[in-house]
Amino acid sequence: MNRFSQLEFGEESPKPNRSPGEAVRDADYFLKEALRFWLAGDFEMALRNYSRVLEQNSTVFDAWVGQVLMLIELGEYKEAMVWADKALELFPEHPELLAVKAVACLRDAKAEKAIAYSDNSISKENVTPRVWLARAEVVLGRKSSVADNCISKAIGSAGNITPIIKLEAARLLRKKGDYSAAIRYLNDVVKVFPQSAMVWCEIGCCQAKLGLSGAKASLEQSLRLRPDLEAAKTALKSVDKKGFFRKLFNW
Repeated sequence: MNRFSQLEFGEESPKPNRSPGEAVRDADYFLKEALRFWLAGDFEMALRNYSRVLEQNSTVFDAWVGQVLMLIELGEYKEAMVWADKALELFPEHPELLAVKAVACLRDAKAEKAIAYSDNSISKENVTPRVWLARAEVVLGRKSSVADNCISKAIGSAGNITPIIKLEAARLLRKKGDYSAAIRYLNDVVKVFPQSAMVWCEIGCCQAKLGLSGAKASLEQSLRLRPDLEAAKTALKSVDKKGFFRKLFNW
């Protein structure tokens, strides 16, 4: 059974008897679990939990968006587009769904479609922070100043999800190669999510690109929080290798 068969949902399945004091496993519970796994960099488990939210309540908009975003993180771009379309049946022309579909198209090398969906998303009312982040990614390779402006708009309109949007913005800035700006946002985010393996990994990767001495410690902290995080393992090996050759050269 592949991961996508687990995304189908319909009648709620029977729940086992709950012991006293055990958390109620409702839609809100699984939504929080999805966020927890995302912050750990475990996109597969985050995807499963967003799916469980929709099993409980198929009208939870954040779970639809989260599910599409996790499929994008896993490199399943075509599947992400399919689920974005399913969500658009429930939430027609919603700007955020159009925006995440734009990102899926962009990652799948369908640049013209990505631009079209992004243009459509920013033309709507009630544009959300993720709409601006998606726009920033779509124009990233062509219009750097426009991308920066879109990131600023995303953060400025984020409200109580500012730490999440700053983390997503920092990851986008790392992709752009603006490591110093990414670290500035990540320094704010890590104060809110000090137990996030993904945040520490992002910090460490940016520090490594800038040749900062704190990179090794940040990546090691990431691996303490989640020992199997491949991105942190790979980055730490690179840092160790550079450190070895630097010592060898100095010797």
